[in-house]
Amino acid sequence: MQLTSLWRQHLDAGYPSELKGVEIAGMDARSLDAEITSCVCALMAHTLTVDERIERRLAEVSLDLTRRQVQAEPPVAEYCARLNRLVSAVLTHNRVGHS
Repeated sequence: MQLTSLWRQHLDAGYPSELKGVEIAGMDARSLDAEITSCVCALMAHTLTVDERIERRLAEVSLDLTRRQVQAEPPVAEYCARLNRLVSAVLTHNRVGHS
């Protein structure tokens, strides 16, 4: 699925209240959500270059989202899956060489 579509889908789905106080990849889930959506927005606006540091961080986030998804109940599991699809799309977008 295209990065823009995934981003819109994620924004439309909202943020589950069950994530209040939950940490993902060493960060409050709400702050992480803002970090990822800002990254996507900047990437789509062509104002961000995903360097090795950002790529490592996204890989770390993806790994933790996968772990959380397996352990969580819906809607947290659905949120983690959706955010992870978005993170994976950013990594794929970067590897394919889009700018």
